[in-house]
Amino acid sequence: MPVCEICNKKHDVVFKCNECGASFCEKCGNKTRLLCQDCSEYEEQSQGSYKLEQEIEVGSEDVDTD
Repeated sequence: MPVCEICNKKHDVVFKCNECGASFCEKCGNKTRLLCQDCSEYEEQSQGSYKLEQEIEVGSEDVDTD
């Protein structure tokens, strides 16, 4: 019986993460996107910080025109 590498429990079905290759059960990842919860959380955090950087506006007084 396969073992989930996230919760270390035996399951009838496990999935393989597209990012790290870890085997994960239905509760420990996104079976639709084939991402374990660790990679899914990392992706969400990475996208969140990227969006914050994109939303920073530079005022005209902050721009050096020289």
